[in-house]
Amino acid sequence: MSGALLEVRGLTVRFGTVEAVSAVDLDLRAGTISGLIGPNGAGKTTVIDALTGFVPASSGRISLDGRAIERLPVHARARLGLARTFQSLELFEDLTVGENLLVAAEAAGGGAGWAGDMEALGAVVDLLPSQLSTAQRRLVALTRAVAGRPGVLLLDEPAAGLDPAGRQALGRRLRRLADDGAGVLLVDHDLALVLDVCDDVTVLDRGRVIATGPPATLRTDPLVRAAYLGRDPTPGDAEAAAAPSTSAVAGATPDGPPVLEIRGLAAGYGGTDVVHDVDLSVAAGEMVALLGLNGAGKTTTVSAASGALPRSAGEVRVAGTTTPSGDPHAAARHGLASVAQERSSFTQLSVAENLRLAIGGGRRAVAAETARAVERFPALADLLGRRAGLLSGGEQRMMAVAVALARHPKILLIDELSLGLAPRVVDDLGRVLRSVVEEEGTGVLLVEQHLEVALSLATRAYVMDRGRIVAQGPATEIASRPGPLTPLTQGPPEPGT
Repeated sequence: MSGALLEVRGLTVRFGTVEAVSAVDLDLRAGTISGLIGPNGAGKTTVIDALTGFVPASSGRISLDGRAIERLPVHARARLGLARTFQSLELFEDLTVGENLLVAAEAAGGGAGWAGDMEALGAVVDLLPSQLSTAQRRLVALTRAVAGRPGVLLLDEPAAGLDPAGRQALGRRLRRLADDGAGVLLVDHDLALVLDVCDDVTVLDRGRVIATGPPATLRTDPLVRAAYLGRDPTPGDAEAAAAPSTSAVAGATPDGPPVLEIRGLAAGYGGTDVVHDVDLSVAAGEMVALLGLNGAGKTTTVSAASGALPRSAGEVRVAGTTTPSGDPHAAARHGLASVAQERSSFTQLSVAENLRLAIGGGRRAVAAETARAVERFPALADLLGRRAGLLSGGEQRMMAVAVALARHPKILLIDELSLGLAPRVVDDLGRVLRSVVEEEGTGVLLVEQHLEVALSLATRAYVMDRGRIVAQGPATEIASRPGPLTPLTQGPPEPGT
Protein backbone atom coordinates (compact mmCIF):
# COMPACT_ATOMS: atom_id res chain seq x y z
CA MET A 1 0.00 0.00 0.00
CA SER A 2 1.29 3.44 -0.85
CA GLY A 3 2.91 5.24 2.08
CA ALA A 4 3.62 2.07 4.06
CA LEU A 5 7.10 1.94 5.61
CA LEU A 6 6.59 -1.72 6.52
CA GLU A 7 4.10 -3.67 4.43
CA VAL A 8 3.09 -7.23 5.31
CA ARG A 9 0.82 -9.35 3.14
CA GLY A 10 -0.38 -12.89 3.79
CA LEU A 11 2.20 -13.63 6.50
CA THR A 12 1.91 -17.27 7.58
CA VAL A 13 4.15 -19.14 10.02
CA ARG A 14 3.97 -22.87 10.74
CA PHE A 15 5.76 -24.94 13.35
CA GLY A 16 5.34 -28.47 12.08
CA THR A 17 1.60 -29.01 11.78
CA VAL A 18 0.80 -25.98 13.98
CA GLU A 19 -0.11 -22.80 12.09
CA ALA A 20 0.85 -20.08 14.60
CA VAL A 21 0.17 -17.15 12.25
CA SER A 22 -2.24 -17.30 9.34
CA ALA A 23 -2.43 -14.84 6.41
CA VAL A 24 -1.74 -11.69 8.43
CA ASP A 25 -1.80 -8.33 6.65
CA LEU A 26 -0.21 -5.34 8.36
CA ASP A 27 0.87 -1.81 7.42
CA LEU A 28 3.18 0.40 9.47
CA ARG A 29 3.82 3.99 8.45
CA ALA A 30 6.55 6.42 9.38
CA GLY A 31 5.56 8.72 12.24
CA THR A 32 2.84 6.43 13.58
CA ILE A 33 2.40 3.95 16.43
CA SER A 34 0.46 0.82 15.52
CA GLY A 35 -0.74 -1.65 18.14
CA LEU A 36 -0.78 -5.43 17.74
CA ILE A 37 -2.83 -7.04 20.50
CA GLY A 38 -4.54 -10.32 21.29
CA PRO A 39 -4.84 -12.96 24.01
CA ASN A 40 -1.89 -15.10 25.04
CA GLY A 41 -0.88 -17.51 22.29
CA ALA A 42 -2.53 -15.40 19.59
CA GLY A 43 0.72 -15.20 17.59
CA LYS A 44 1.89 -11.65 18.35
CA THR A 45 5.50 -12.50 19.22
CA THR A 46 5.63 -14.91 16.28
CA VAL A 47 4.70 -12.04 13.97
CA ILE A 48 7.60 -9.97 15.33
CA ASP A 49 9.92 -12.99 15.06
CA ALA A 50 8.92 -13.49 11.43
CA LEU A 51 9.26 -9.80 10.54
CA THR A 52 12.77 -9.68 11.99
CA GLY A 53 13.88 -13.06 10.63
CA PHE A 54 14.15 -14.96 13.92
CA VAL A 55 11.71 -17.53 12.54
CA PRO A 56 11.14 -18.18 8.83
CA ALA A 57 7.84 -17.22 7.28
CA SER A 58 6.14 -20.18 5.64
CA SER A 59 4.56 -17.85 3.10
CA GLY A 60 3.74 -14.20 2.60
CA ARG A 61 5.50 -10.98 1.65
CA ILE A 62 7.36 -8.49 3.88
CA SER A 63 8.47 -5.18 2.37
CA LEU A 64 10.54 -2.46 4.04
CA ASP A 65 10.56 0.84 2.17
CA GLY A 66 9.41 -1.06 -0.90
CA ARG A 67 12.15 -3.70 -0.69
CA ALA A 68 11.28 -7.36 -0.15
CA ILE A 69 13.07 -8.60 2.98
CA GLU A 70 11.37 -11.92 3.77
CA ARG A 71 14.40 -13.89 2.56
CA LEU A 72 17.04 -11.73 4.24
CA PRO A 73 18.85 -12.87 7.41
CA VAL A 74 18.35 -11.14 10.76
CA HIS A 75 21.44 -8.93 10.59
CA ALA A 76 20.61 -7.70 7.08
CA ARG A 77 17.13 -6.64 8.16
CA ALA A 78 18.64 -4.82 11.14
CA ARG A 79 21.04 -2.93 8.90
CA LEU A 80 18.11 -1.81 6.77
CA GLY A 81 16.57 -0.16 9.84
CA LEU A 82 14.44 -2.86 11.48
CA ALA A 83 14.92 -3.11 15.26
CA ARG A 84 13.09 -4.95 18.04
CA THR A 85 12.91 -5.62 21.75
CA PHE A 86 12.25 -8.99 23.37
CA GLN A 87 9.55 -9.98 25.82
CA SER A 88 12.15 -11.83 27.89
CA LEU A 89 14.63 -8.90 28.03
CA GLU A 90 17.52 -10.42 26.09
CA LEU A 91 20.36 -8.17 27.28
CA PHE A 92 24.06 -9.01 27.21
CA GLU A 93 24.34 -9.93 30.88
CA ASP A 94 28.16 -9.87 31.00
CA LEU A 95 28.39 -6.39 29.46
CA THR A 96 27.67 -3.09 31.16
CA VAL A 97 24.67 -1.02 30.13
CA GLY A 98 26.92 1.31 28.15
CA GLU A 99 28.56 -1.60 26.36
CA ASN A 100 25.12 -3.03 25.52
CA LEU A 101 24.24 0.25 23.80
CA LEU A 102 27.56 0.55 21.98
CA VAL A 103 27.36 -3.00 20.59
CA ALA A 104 23.82 -2.41 19.33
CA ALA A 105 24.65 0.93 17.74
CA GLU A 106 27.73 -0.37 15.92
CA ALA A 107 26.03 -3.60 14.83
CA ALA A 108 23.22 -1.62 13.23
CA GLY A 109 25.65 0.75 11.52
CA GLY A 110 24.15 3.72 13.34
CA GLY A 111 26.76 4.68 15.90
CA ALA A 112 26.08 8.41 15.72
CA GLY A 113 24.02 9.55 18.65
CA TRP A 114 24.51 6.58 20.96
CA ALA A 115 26.52 8.74 23.37
CA GLY A 116 23.42 10.83 23.96
CA ASP A 117 21.49 7.69 24.85
CA MET A 118 24.17 6.78 27.40
CA GLU A 119 23.98 10.23 28.93
CA ALA A 120 20.20 9.92 29.26
CA LEU A 121 20.60 6.67 31.22
CA GLY A 122 22.78 8.38 33.79
CA ALA A 123 24.70 6.42 36.41
CA VAL A 124 23.39 2.99 35.35
CA VAL A 125 25.61 2.96 32.23
CA ASP A 126 28.44 1.44 34.25
CA LEU A 127 26.28 -1.27 35.88
CA LEU A 128 25.60 -4.81 34.72
CA PRO A 129 22.01 -5.69 33.75
CA SER A 130 21.76 -8.00 36.78
CA GLN A 131 22.15 -4.96 39.02
CA LEU A 132 19.12 -3.18 37.55
CA SER A 133 15.46 -3.17 38.48
CA THR A 134 12.87 -4.44 36.01
CA ALA A 135 11.98 -0.89 35.00
CA GLN A 136 15.64 -0.05 34.37
CA ARG A 137 16.16 -3.24 32.35
CA ARG A 138 13.15 -2.41 30.18
CA LEU A 139 14.51 1.11 29.67
CA VAL A 140 17.90 -0.29 28.65
CA ALA A 141 16.26 -2.76 26.24
CA LEU A 142 14.31 0.04 24.56
CA THR A 143 17.30 2.39 24.48
CA ARG A 144 19.47 -0.36 22.99
CA ALA A 145 16.87 -0.97 20.29
CA VAL A 146 16.86 2.70 19.24
CA ALA A 147 20.65 3.15 19.55
CA GLY A 148 21.08 2.37 15.85
CA ARG A 149 18.41 4.93 14.91
CA PRO A 150 16.08 2.39 13.21
CA GLY A 151 13.30 3.43 10.91
CA VAL A 152 11.02 0.67 12.22
CA LEU A 153 10.84 -0.34 15.87
CA LEU A 154 9.01 -3.52 16.94
CA LEU A 155 8.34 -3.67 20.71
CA ASP A 156 7.31 -6.89 22.46
CA GLU A 157 5.66 -6.22 25.86
CA PRO A 158 7.76 -3.13 26.76
CA ALA A 159 5.38 -2.21 29.63
CA ALA A 160 5.43 -5.62 31.34
CA GLY A 161 6.38 -5.19 35.00
CA LEU A 162 6.27 -1.38 34.89
CA ASP A 163 4.31 0.61 37.45
CA PRO A 164 1.82 3.27 36.26
CA ALA A 165 4.43 6.04 36.32
CA GLY A 166 6.75 3.89 34.21
CA ARG A 167 3.98 3.10 31.73
CA GLN A 168 3.16 6.79 31.35
CA ALA A 169 6.83 7.60 30.72
CA LEU A 170 7.00 4.78 28.15
CA GLY A 171 3.98 6.15 26.31
CA ARG A 172 5.54 9.60 26.09
CA ARG A 173 8.81 8.20 24.79
CA LEU A 174 7.08 6.15 22.09
CA ARG A 175 5.24 9.22 20.90
CA ARG A 176 8.53 11.15 20.69
CA LEU A 177 10.07 8.33 18.63
CA ALA A 178 7.13 8.41 16.22
CA ASP A 179 7.25 12.21 16.04
CA ASP A 180 10.90 11.88 15.02
CA GLY A 181 9.80 9.78 12.03
CA ALA A 182 10.03 6.18 13.21
CA GLY A 183 7.30 3.63 12.63
CA VAL A 184 6.52 1.85 15.90
CA LEU A 185 4.70 -1.48 16.32
CA LEU A 186 3.61 -1.97 19.94
CA VAL A 187 2.69 -5.40 21.32
CA ASP A 188 1.48 -5.19 24.90
CA HIS A 189 -1.22 -6.54 27.20
CA ASP A 190 -1.63 -3.15 28.87
CA LEU A 191 -4.65 -2.18 26.79
CA ALA A 192 -4.98 1.19 28.49
CA LEU A 193 -1.50 2.04 27.20
CA VAL A 194 -2.09 0.60 23.71
CA LEU A 195 -5.44 2.30 23.21
CA ASP A 196 -4.08 5.59 24.50
CA VAL A 197 -0.87 5.92 22.47
CA CYS A 198 -1.58 4.01 19.23
CA ASP A 199 -2.89 5.55 16.04
CA ASP A 200 -4.34 2.23 14.87
CA VAL A 201 -4.61 -1.28 16.29
CA THR A 202 -4.69 -4.78 14.81
CA VAL A 203 -6.15 -7.62 16.89
CA LEU A 204 -5.01 -11.24 16.57
CA ASP A 205 -6.73 -14.34 17.92
CA ARG A 206 -5.40 -17.85 17.23
CA GLY A 207 -3.04 -16.47 14.61
CA ARG A 208 -5.66 -14.63 12.57
CA VAL A 209 -6.62 -10.97 12.32
CA ILE A 210 -10.08 -10.55 13.83
CA ALA A 211 -10.26 -6.74 13.85
CA THR A 212 -8.31 -3.67 12.82
CA GLY A 213 -8.98 0.02 13.10
CA PRO A 214 -8.62 3.11 15.32
CA PRO A 215 -8.53 2.59 19.10
CA ALA A 216 -11.87 4.32 19.62
CA THR A 217 -13.60 1.71 17.45
CA LEU A 218 -11.89 -1.30 19.02
CA ARG A 219 -12.68 -0.26 22.59
CA THR A 220 -16.23 -1.56 22.21
CA ASP A 221 -15.72 -4.21 19.52
CA PRO A 222 -17.48 -7.36 20.83
CA LEU A 223 -15.00 -9.73 19.16
CA VAL A 224 -12.05 -7.98 20.81
CA ARG A 225 -13.69 -7.96 24.23
CA ALA A 226 -14.67 -11.61 23.95
CA ALA A 227 -11.13 -12.61 22.93
CA TYR A 228 -9.64 -10.90 25.98
CA LEU A 229 -12.33 -11.83 28.48
CA GLY A 230 -12.82 -15.40 27.24
CA ARG A 231 -16.59 -15.10 27.06
CA ASP A 232 -19.34 -13.18 25.32
CA PRO A 233 -19.41 -9.55 26.44
CA THR A 234 -22.13 -8.33 28.77
CA PRO A 235 -23.38 -4.82 29.63
CA GLY A 236 -20.77 -3.05 31.74
CA ASP A 237 -17.81 -4.84 30.12
CA ALA A 238 -16.84 -1.88 27.95
CA GLU A 239 -13.76 -1.06 30.00
CA ALA A 240 -13.07 -4.53 31.40
CA ALA A 241 -10.60 -5.43 28.68
CA ALA A 242 -8.41 -2.46 29.62
CA ALA A 243 -7.34 -3.95 32.99
CA PRO A 244 -6.90 -7.39 34.55
CA SER A 245 -9.80 -8.58 36.68
CA THR A 246 -10.04 -11.12 39.48
CA SER A 247 -12.41 -12.00 42.27
CA ALA A 248 -11.58 -11.12 45.85
CA VAL A 249 -10.37 -13.72 48.29
CA ALA A 250 -12.89 -14.15 51.06
CA GLY A 251 -12.12 -14.65 54.71
CA ALA A 252 -9.81 -13.24 57.34
CA THR A 253 -6.09 -13.81 57.74
CA PRO A 254 -5.50 -17.50 58.53
CA ASP A 255 -4.18 -18.50 61.94
CA GLY A 256 -1.95 -21.24 60.53
CA PRO A 257 1.76 -21.54 61.32
CA PRO A 258 4.19 -19.38 59.34
CA VAL A 259 5.60 -21.09 56.25
CA LEU A 260 7.84 -18.14 55.42
CA GLU A 261 9.53 -15.85 57.94
CA ILE A 262 11.97 -13.14 56.92
CA ARG A 263 13.75 -11.22 59.66
CA GLY A 264 16.23 -8.36 59.22
CA LEU A 265 16.91 -9.22 55.59
CA ALA A 266 19.53 -7.20 53.70
CA ALA A 267 20.67 -8.03 50.17
CA GLY A 268 21.89 -6.38 47.01
CA TYR A 269 24.33 -6.51 44.13
CA GLY A 270 28.03 -5.84 43.71
CA GLY A 271 28.56 -5.36 47.44
CA THR A 272 25.83 -2.71 47.76
CA ASP A 273 22.61 -3.55 49.62
CA VAL A 274 19.39 -2.41 47.98
CA VAL A 275 17.02 -3.83 50.61
CA HIS A 276 17.49 -3.22 54.31
CA ASP A 277 16.10 -4.74 57.52
CA VAL A 278 13.12 -6.40 55.81
CA ASP A 279 10.69 -8.27 58.07
CA LEU A 280 7.69 -10.16 56.68
CA SER A 281 5.85 -13.44 57.13
CA VAL A 282 3.34 -15.62 55.32
CA ALA A 283 1.16 -18.17 57.10
CA ALA A 284 -0.04 -21.50 55.78
CA GLY A 285 -3.23 -20.95 53.77
CA GLU A 286 -2.56 -17.23 53.30
CA MET A 287 -1.87 -15.11 50.24
CA VAL A 288 0.20 -11.99 50.91
CA ALA A 289 1.04 -9.21 48.43
CA LEU A 290 4.36 -7.37 48.30
CA LEU A 291 3.79 -4.00 46.66
CA GLY A 292 5.87 -0.99 45.69
CA LEU A 293 7.09 1.09 42.80
CA ASN A 294 9.71 -0.21 40.36
CA GLY A 295 13.08 -0.25 42.08
CA ALA A 296 11.59 -0.49 45.57
CA GLY A 297 13.34 -3.83 46.20
CA LYS A 298 10.54 -6.37 45.76
CA THR A 299 12.33 -8.69 43.34
CA THR A 300 15.53 -8.48 45.39
CA THR A 301 13.55 -9.50 48.49
CA VAL A 302 11.96 -12.58 46.92
CA SER A 303 15.23 -13.54 45.20
CA ALA A 304 17.04 -13.46 48.55
CA ALA A 305 14.20 -15.33 50.24
CA SER A 306 14.36 -18.12 47.65
CA GLY A 307 18.13 -18.39 47.90
CA ALA A 308 18.68 -17.29 44.30
CA LEU A 309 20.46 -14.19 45.64
CA PRO A 310 22.81 -14.30 48.64
CA ARG A 311 21.76 -12.15 51.59
CA SER A 312 24.21 -9.97 53.44
CA ALA A 313 22.24 -10.00 56.69
CA GLY A 314 19.13 -11.47 58.24
CA GLU A 315 17.38 -14.81 58.47
CA VAL A 316 14.95 -16.69 56.23
CA ARG A 317 12.92 -19.57 57.66
CA VAL A 318 10.92 -21.92 55.43
CA ALA A 319 8.37 -24.04 57.30
CA GLY A 320 10.26 -23.40 60.54
CA THR A 321 13.75 -24.20 59.25
CA THR A 322 16.42 -21.57 58.69
CA THR A 323 17.74 -21.82 55.14
CA PRO A 324 21.35 -21.01 54.20
CA SER A 325 22.09 -17.85 52.27
CA GLY A 326 22.37 -18.23 48.50
CA ASP A 327 21.24 -21.86 48.43
CA PRO A 328 18.00 -22.23 46.43
CA HIS A 329 18.22 -26.03 46.57
CA ALA A 330 18.05 -26.01 50.39
CA ALA A 331 15.04 -23.68 50.31
CA ALA A 332 13.35 -25.96 47.77
CA ARG A 333 14.00 -29.06 49.88
CA HIS A 334 12.17 -27.44 52.79
CA GLY A 335 9.12 -26.60 50.67
CA LEU A 336 9.76 -23.33 48.83
CA ALA A 337 8.95 -22.90 45.13
CA SER A 338 9.24 -19.73 43.12
CA VAL A 339 8.14 -18.29 39.79
CA ALA A 340 10.61 -15.65 38.62
CA GLN A 341 9.90 -12.67 36.36
CA GLU A 342 12.15 -13.97 33.62
CA ARG A 343 11.48 -17.22 31.80
CA SER A 344 13.09 -20.04 33.76
CA SER A 345 12.00 -23.21 31.96
CA PHE A 346 14.16 -25.73 30.12
CA THR A 347 13.40 -24.32 26.70
CA GLN A 348 14.67 -27.31 24.74
CA LEU A 349 12.40 -29.71 26.65
CA SER A 350 8.68 -30.16 26.12
CA VAL A 351 6.07 -28.94 28.58
CA ALA A 352 5.51 -32.55 29.70
CA GLU A 353 9.26 -33.00 30.28
CA ASN A 354 9.45 -29.79 32.32
CA LEU A 355 6.61 -31.07 34.47
CA ARG A 356 8.22 -34.50 34.80
CA LEU A 357 11.43 -32.98 36.13
CA ALA A 358 9.49 -31.04 38.77
CA ILE A 359 7.34 -34.01 39.79
CA GLY A 360 9.99 -36.71 40.08
CA GLY A 361 8.84 -40.10 41.31
CA GLY A 362 7.56 -43.00 39.27
CA ARG A 363 5.39 -43.21 36.18
CA ARG A 364 2.12 -43.21 38.12
CA ALA A 365 3.08 -40.09 40.07
CA VAL A 366 4.09 -38.29 36.89
CA ALA A 367 0.85 -39.25 35.15
CA ALA A 368 -1.29 -38.19 38.13
CA GLU A 369 0.46 -34.83 38.60
CA THR A 370 0.46 -34.08 34.88
CA ALA A 371 -3.29 -34.74 34.78
CA ARG A 372 -3.68 -32.44 37.76
CA ALA A 373 -1.72 -29.68 36.02
CA VAL A 374 -3.96 -30.00 32.95
CA GLU A 375 -7.05 -29.90 35.17
CA ARG A 376 -5.81 -26.65 36.68
CA PHE A 377 -4.71 -25.23 33.33
CA PRO A 378 -6.77 -26.81 30.52
CA ALA A 379 -4.80 -24.88 27.88
CA LEU A 380 -1.76 -27.04 28.71
CA ALA A 381 -3.50 -30.13 27.31
CA ASP A 382 -2.62 -29.19 23.73
CA LEU A 383 0.86 -27.97 24.70
CA LEU A 384 2.31 -30.98 26.54
CA GLY A 385 4.32 -32.16 23.54
CA ARG A 386 5.47 -28.69 22.49
CA ARG A 387 8.97 -27.46 23.26
CA ALA A 388 8.85 -24.87 26.05
CA GLY A 389 10.92 -22.41 24.05
CA LEU A 390 8.17 -22.28 21.40
CA LEU A 391 5.46 -21.22 23.84
CA SER A 392 4.15 -17.69 23.98
CA GLY A 393 5.06 -15.58 26.99
CA GLY A 394 1.68 -16.20 28.58
CA GLU A 395 1.86 -19.94 27.95
CA GLN A 396 5.32 -20.03 29.51
CA ARG A 397 3.99 -18.16 32.55
CA MET A 398 1.17 -20.66 32.91
CA MET A 399 3.59 -23.57 32.60
CA ALA A 400 5.92 -22.01 35.19
CA VAL A 401 3.12 -21.81 37.76
CA ALA A 402 2.04 -25.39 36.95
CA VAL A 403 5.63 -26.62 37.38
CA ALA A 404 5.98 -24.80 40.70
CA LEU A 405 2.70 -26.23 42.01
CA ALA A 406 3.68 -29.74 40.88
CA ARG A 407 6.30 -29.68 43.63
CA HIS A 408 3.55 -29.31 46.27
CA PRO A 409 5.27 -26.34 47.91
CA LYS A 410 4.49 -25.11 51.40
CA ILE A 411 5.29 -21.56 50.27
CA LEU A 412 5.10 -20.24 46.71
CA LEU A 413 6.81 -17.00 45.68
CA ILE A 414 5.49 -15.40 42.47
CA ASP A 415 7.24 -12.37 41.01
CA GLU A 416 4.77 -10.49 38.78
CA LEU A 417 1.87 -12.88 38.30
CA SER A 418 0.21 -10.86 35.53
CA LEU A 419 3.44 -10.16 33.61
CA GLY A 420 2.55 -10.24 29.91
CA LEU A 421 -0.80 -11.93 30.49
CA ALA A 422 -4.25 -11.21 29.07
CA PRO A 423 -7.00 -10.56 31.65
CA ARG A 424 -8.68 -13.94 31.15
CA VAL A 425 -5.38 -15.75 31.85
CA VAL A 426 -4.87 -13.69 35.01
CA ASP A 427 -8.37 -14.72 36.05
CA ASP A 428 -7.49 -18.39 35.49
CA LEU A 429 -4.26 -18.12 37.48
CA GLY A 430 -6.07 -16.28 40.26
CA ARG A 431 -8.66 -19.05 40.56
CA VAL A 432 -5.95 -21.71 40.72
CA LEU A 433 -4.01 -19.83 43.40
CA ARG A 434 -7.13 -19.32 45.50
CA SER A 435 -7.92 -23.03 45.39
CA VAL A 436 -4.34 -23.96 46.32
CA VAL A 437 -4.36 -21.52 49.24
CA GLU A 438 -7.81 -22.42 50.54
CA GLU A 439 -7.89 -26.16 49.87
CA GLU A 440 -4.25 -27.20 50.28
CA GLY A 441 -3.05 -24.64 52.82
CA THR A 442 -0.20 -23.37 50.64
CA GLY A 443 1.20 -19.96 51.51
CA VAL A 444 1.70 -17.51 48.63
CA LEU A 445 3.82 -14.35 48.51
CA LEU A 446 2.76 -12.36 45.46
CA VAL A 447 4.79 -9.52 43.93
CA GLU A 448 2.56 -7.62 41.53
CA GLN A 449 2.58 -4.21 39.81
CA HIS A 450 -1.15 -4.26 39.02
CA LEU A 451 -2.59 -3.11 42.32
CA GLU A 452 -6.13 -4.24 41.57
CA VAL A 453 -4.91 -7.78 40.87
CA ALA A 454 -2.77 -8.02 43.99
CA LEU A 455 -5.31 -6.60 46.41
CA SER A 456 -8.17 -8.67 44.99
CA LEU A 457 -6.21 -11.86 45.65
CA ALA A 458 -4.32 -11.13 48.88
CA THR A 459 -5.68 -10.89 52.41
CA ARG A 460 -2.64 -8.96 53.65
CA ALA A 461 -0.06 -6.73 52.01
CA TYR A 462 3.33 -5.18 52.62
CA VAL A 463 4.51 -2.01 50.88
CA MET A 464 8.17 -1.39 50.05
CA ASP A 465 9.81 1.95 49.33
CA ARG A 466 13.52 2.39 48.63
CA GLY A 467 14.42 -1.01 49.98
CA ARG A 468 12.43 -0.95 53.22
CA ILE A 469 9.00 -2.07 54.39
CA VAL A 470 7.06 1.15 55.01
CA ALA A 471 3.52 -0.19 55.52
CA GLN A 472 1.70 -3.44 56.20
CA GLY A 473 -1.77 -4.61 57.09
CA PRO A 474 -5.01 -6.03 55.67
CA ALA A 475 -5.26 -5.60 51.91
CA THR A 476 -8.39 -3.47 52.19
CA GLU A 477 -6.64 -1.01 54.50
CA ILE A 478 -3.44 -0.87 52.45
CA ALA A 479 -5.44 0.08 49.36
CA SER A 480 -6.76 3.22 51.05
CA ARG A 481 -3.47 4.43 52.57
CA PRO A 482 -1.65 7.44 51.07
CA GLY A 483 2.13 7.56 50.80
CA PRO A 484 4.51 5.41 48.72
CA LEU A 485 1.60 3.28 47.49
CA THR A 486 -0.30 6.23 45.99
CA PRO A 487 1.53 6.30 42.61
CA LEU A 488 0.59 2.63 42.13
CA THR A 489 -3.08 3.57 42.13
CA GLN A 490 -2.62 6.25 39.49
CA GLY A 491 -2.93 4.41 36.21
CA PRO A 492 -2.19 5.74 32.73
CA PRO A 493 -4.14 8.87 31.78
CA GLU A 494 -7.47 8.40 30.10
CA PRO A 495 -7.43 8.76 26.31
CA GLY A 496 -7.70 12.36 25.26
CA THR A 497 -6.15 13.82 28.43
